[in-house]
Amino acid sequence: MAFEKELVPIAQVGENILVLPDNKAYRVKRIKALPTLIHDFGTLKAATKDTEPIDIVKNTAKLEMPKNVLAQFRMKVLDDFEVYFRQPKSTAKWTTVHREFFFDMHTPYENLTEWFQFEDRSAGIVRNNPGNQDLAHTRIMFYGFQYELEELKSIPPRYTVVEVSGE
Repeated sequence: MAFEKELVPIAQVGENILVLPDNKAYRVKRIKALPTLIHDFGTLKAATKDTEPIDIVKNTAKLEMPKNVLAQFRMKVLDDFEVYFRQPKSTAKWTTVHREFFFDMHTPYENLTEWFQFEDRSAGIVRNNPGNQDLAHTRIMFYGFQYELEELKSIPPRYTVVEVSGE
């Protein structure tokens, strides 16, 4: 299930996934572990926030998946900065009416950083350094599972819902 404290696959081989907002159903053909990818997004000056989202799918960390492949990711910040997540790249993912949520190296549970990447759809981050020292590195660790999917002709009676970006 998504957002479990321990990272577990959201579906097993032979089970079904309904991808939203597409409203398309898939059967899981294969699951692979994605153990660790650490990407350094570079330096960040003190008291500075990115003015544009950084593309993490195609341009930097390169988390793009092939056709009919879904990834279940969690992220862990390895340096002292804040991360605002975008999915699609232009839209804040974790918000209320008045606030946008971030995660950092002090976020108590990594399951709070879980998200799903489907094929080549857009996702991004905005980094913020609220501190008074420049950062030489802004590293994020990505890890999770990859699901090879087979599209179904109709929506079966049982499935796990996965929401991904519309772009």
